[in-house]
Amino acid sequence: MNLVIWGRNPVEEAIKSGKRLEKLYLQYGHYFEPDFLNWLKKKNVKFQWAKKQQLEKLAKTKKHQGIVAILSPIDYVSPEELFRKTIVTNSFFVVLDGITEPQNLGAIARTVESFGGVGILLPEKGSAPINEVAVKASSGALFHLMVSRIPSLTEALLYFKEIGGRLYAVETGGEDIRNIKFQKPLGLILGSEGRGIEKALLELSDRIVTIPTVGKTPSLNVSVAAGITIWNVFSPSLNF
Repeated sequence: MNLVIWGRNPVEEAIKSGKRLEKLYLQYGHYFEPDFLNWLKKKNVKFQWAKKQQLEKLAKTKKHQGIVAILSPIDYVSPEELFRKTIVTNSFFVVLDGITEPQNLGAIARTVESFGGVGILLPEKGSAPINEVAVKASSGALFHLMVSRIPSLTEALLYFKEIGGRLYAVETGGEDIRNIKFQKPLGLILGSEGRGIEKALLELSDRIVTIPTVGKTPSLNVSVAAGITIWNVFSPSLNF
């Protein structure tokens, strides 16, 4: 699971050793010399400011020296590695655009792994952390998937299409999923229930797929929508 470390020296050594930080928090009002902040930037380590009380809660101590880091429980891969395996195995991966709940991320990961998917593509900003909640919700599936976290989903997915992949976005107003024959290798794009999928990603998609409903509830939970769609990708009786 996640390892929380605190204090200047332990955090610096973790970064120097190449450990992947899921999150780095710096305390509001605590002085950090410009050289240190520039070093973080050169190391491509992103951080966010947090209140002293938040850091104390995370570190479970008041001696955190204004800096707390959460190490990722998994090793991330490059998008190229994720795409290469998807192409070679004629499989699929999911793209999570704006999914901020670790519970949803974990549940989707479990479904991806259960039906032979390769992994998950995440944006660096506006995405749920892969923490103990996500790992538990995935029933450990996250340890068996390739996970890539990148600055720009659009740029990466454009490359995936250039090397032979196809993209399907799950969004309202698209084609009835019951009429779709998914063509692998593919990337399956899922967005948040509130905001939906970014316009640029919709425009990049080969097909926009909709799951029809008849009830009064306006939309499905994203993990449920993912399960239904992934089953349709997997099912040989629907795709031939």
